Amino acid sequence: MFKVTGILPIGSDLSVTLDGDSDKITNGCKLVDDNGNVIVVKSVAMVRYTDPQYIGKDITVLIDKCDIAVGSILSTA
Repeated sequence: MFKVTGILPIGSDLSVTLDGDSDKITNGCKLVDDNGNVIVVKSVAMVRYTDPQYIGKDITVLIDKCDIAVGSILSTA
């Protein structure tokens, strides 16, 4: 499970920062919110790659704009 800790609109997309074990997050994978909405990950970035304690625990993904809020919980589909 992942907790949304940050959202940044970028054009027609959203950059979303997730807190959780990110080993299974890849380009094209699907996330599901509490309402059952499926969110496809367009691209994955590791914004804290210079700080080893955060690698694999904090990840930023690019998704299509949708109704998602900071504090939302997502899971892998």
